[in-house]
Amino acid sequence: MIKQVFKCLVLLVLLNNYTYSQELVPPIQNYSPSEYMAASQNWDIALDEKGVVYAANNQGLLVFDGLSWELFPLESQSIIRSVLPHNGRIYTGSYQEFGYWERQADGQMQYTSLGHLMEDFNLQSDEFWEITAFKDAIYFRSFGAVFKYENGSISQVTNVVSTAMDKFQDRLIFAPRKRGLVYLTGRDQVKTLEGDLKAIDDINIRDIESHGDSLFIASKESLYFYHDQKVELVKNSELNELLKSSELNHIISVSKDEIILGTIKNGIVQYNLKQDKFKVYNHTSGLQNNTVLGMAFANNRLWLALDKGVDMVNLHAPLMFYSDNSGELGAVYDLQKFEDECYLASNTGVYNFKDGNLKLIENAGDHTWNLEEIDGVLYANHNTGIYRISDGDFIPIDTRTGSFSVKKISDISGDILISHYTGLSLYDIKKEELRELEEISFPIKEVVFENDQVIWAAHPYEGIYKISHTNFEDIKVEKIEALGEKENFNPRLYNLNNQVIAYVNGQWYQYNPFQNSFKPFEELNEFKDHRLINKGDDTYVFADADKGGLMITDLKDEVINLDSKELKHRLVKTNENFIRQNDSIFFVTLNDGFARINLDQLKRSKQDNWISTPFIKEFSDASQRYEVASSPVIPFKNSKNLTLKVGMPVSTATMLHYELSGEEYLSGYIETGTLNLRNLDHGDYHLVLTALGNGSEEAATTTLDFSIAAPWYLSLSMKLVYAFLILSTGFLIYWLNQQKLKKHQLQLEAKFEQEHAERLNRIEKERLMNEIDLKRKELANTTMMAAKKNEVLMEIQGELNKDKNKFSNQFRLKHIMTKINNAVKNKDEWKLFETNFNEVHEDFFKDLLARYPKLTSKDLKLCSYLKMNLSSKEIAPLMGISVRGVEVHRYRLRKKMELDSDVNLTKFLIKNF
Repeated sequence: MIKQVFKCLVLLVLLNNYTYSQELVPPIQNYSPSEYMAASQNWDIALDEKGVVYAANNQGLLVFDGLSWELFPLESQSIIRSVLPHNGRIYTGSYQEFGYWERQADGQMQYTSLGHLMEDFNLQSDEFWEITAFKDAIYFRSFGAVFKYENGSISQVTNVVSTAMDKFQDRLIFAPRKRGLVYLTGRDQVKTLEGDLKAIDDINIRDIESHGDSLFIASKESLYFYHDQKVELVKNSELNELLKSSELNHIISVSKDEIILGTIKNGIVQYNLKQDKFKVYNHTSGLQNNTVLGMAFANNRLWLALDKGVDMVNLHAPLMFYSDNSGELGAVYDLQKFEDECYLASNTGVYNFKDGNLKLIENAGDHTWNLEEIDGVLYANHNTGIYRISDGDFIPIDTRTGSFSVKKISDISGDILISHYTGLSLYDIKKEELRELEEISFPIKEVVFENDQVIWAAHPYEGIYKISHTNFEDIKVEKIEALGEKENFNPRLYNLNNQVIAYVNGQWYQYNPFQNSFKPFEELNEFKDHRLINKGDDTYVFADADKGGLMITDLKDEVINLDSKELKHRLVKTNENFIRQNDSIFFVTLNDGFARINLDQLKRSKQDNWISTPFIKEFSDASQRYEVASSPVIPFKNSKNLTLKVGMPVSTATMLHYELSGEEYLSGYIETGTLNLRNLDHGDYHLVLTALGNGSEEAATTTLDFSIAAPWYLSLSMKLVYAFLILSTGFLIYWLNQQKLKKHQLQLEAKFEQEHAERLNRIEKERLMNEIDLKRKELANTTMMAAKKNEVLMEIQGELNKDKNKFSNQFRLKHIMTKINNAVKNKDEWKLFETNFNEVHEDFFKDLLARYPKLTSKDLKLCSYLKMNLSSKEIAPLMGISVRGVEVHRYRLRKKMELDSDVNLTKFLIKNF
């Protein structure tokens, strides 16, 4: 009785130890049912060669491509119990149903049932719980039989009713119910495994796992191993005691020295065979559930199918986390290992951390900024003052005001300088005397010593101060003008290689003592917006202010990035802290705990990074899917919204970048697994998907070429129509131009002919005018000659009349006088004048008679002379009358023509006739 009570107490202690204390745990990623949108229970889990995760869920096949989850239910809505990806197919087993899924060329998942191949077998409520591939065949089992699928047919493996199966030493091993272990021969015969199997007689085996030259065997309460043809119980008594209470369910090998045990009641057990030690990770450690129904291991990651959700554990990550799920600890600001104890400074106080348990130091509650070990003494900068920690006691040094930091002044004096909420204080450790430096009456967050006489101080809100002193006497305080264009809020000060360096508003500055001013620090330009949080001899750690990650570098070639995702987005922003324990082990403070980093292991892991290759699952528009293996052509009317569903299996890749080039250029990052391309122009496109790791050189890519067809109005047939129309239009324009040219040519010819005719007419007119002028001149000359002649004749006649009495022969004189009169009044001359006159002044007489019909020939004669603008003196000889006679005749003519006295007769005739 006492022995049984003792065993119960031991079990309670073990359960309490492994369930409620929280050790450092590897990164655990939880995928809850609300995230993958399916049932809670997952019975099995497996990964394909790409890294895509497949889980057998209560509602169907659950697929995780690293970015998004998809659920594919069976038509019967049956629970899927087992899953195995193999050669591009995903085999699943459920209630009286076995088959496989294949992703089609257009991305759709299609299920092919093989149930019709088992119609000849007497299936009695069989559910297929396990599937494995062996020598080009697929074996799957229920609790009633084992079946083999090969070459398109299914056969039953006779005489085997198995509870587990696995491959071991190139043989397929089965665990018949309470009958030890058997293996399958080359002729599908069953033989008992060689050796001593007494240890598992009458044991109901739940799982078997090959591990090198050993085979591990799991029963409900114990772990056995088969080696050198003998089965033995694992000798670790603590492990066996733990398994009795945890109910062992599955085994998986994860390295040459480790196996993982999945339990029903207590999560997983990581068992190191070489060290014979184990660790337990359960709900307290961060698992969603303690019931492990399936496990898979690939690419250094352990995937768990749980009774509630799916979890991923990075067992061999260089980071280990401590998380305070109770919220008691709060955000951790500092961590120190001191006298074999671990102390945490958080916003709720100072804690002792031991064996996974937190204990608040008495009187240490409240915000604590910093822990600093100086000369074997651990100091705490607390919201209520400065304290030292000794043997777990919190001993006050100064409690007048809260303090930010503490610095040792020099090895010679041994004094320390305390930066606190109201200034600086000098503490003499030997005398335990505290002196407040009264000249400094503003908060100081941290100080940096330039030399023995100059201190640089960082005000948390107002910038940087220079403090000069002589052994802390004659203190002078000088505020430095703001560096950069903004106010210097929360500046940081450093002493790098005996130089004072400032980090302000994301920029780095270096103090030049000769110019007494800060200048931009060119050597740290590449670390803009990166605050230095730790420096060693050859290791510098920067915190990325924008992305929330860490950068570890030697300021030369080596750069190691820890992004915010790897740290679970848990850094205490603006108060990041990186604490060195030794050359390899570091601690990072988090907002609900801390992380331990093995730097050597981190460097190796970054070198051995596996970056998964992204792939395209689906490419579709609003109406149809397209095959991504070819270069799809999308109709323009369907191209307004193109959808790509992509996958990037879980790996060290941190981002998925896309770059689309072609008629348009787009780039960015895909976070949800879906990329929408909207309103692309028609043409050819090239899409590049790049999975990016932490280093700029780390990448894995995949590509897709596709085209968007031209709209109907730009199709080939329409282009031919357009070409025909253009040619027709061109021909029509050419024809019209020809017609226009011909018409223009005819117009030019007509115009030329008209101009030629006009030119001829003008020439003819000019000729006629010249002839008229000539005739007018001839007429004038003839008239003037006639006038002269008549004038001479009339003068001769006058002379003869004067001396007519002197002539003896009067008859002869009379005859001469008659001839003279006849010569003066020669009708032939008048006719000649009239003819010439009519040639020059056509229709003159006709028009004149038409208007004045009563005019006599003598009147017409006078009018013609007047038309020629002859004077009365010139007219008189022509008419054979005197000038007086001409005047009288003109007067009479005026009367006949009824002209006013003021009208000039000559001008009237010239103007009107």
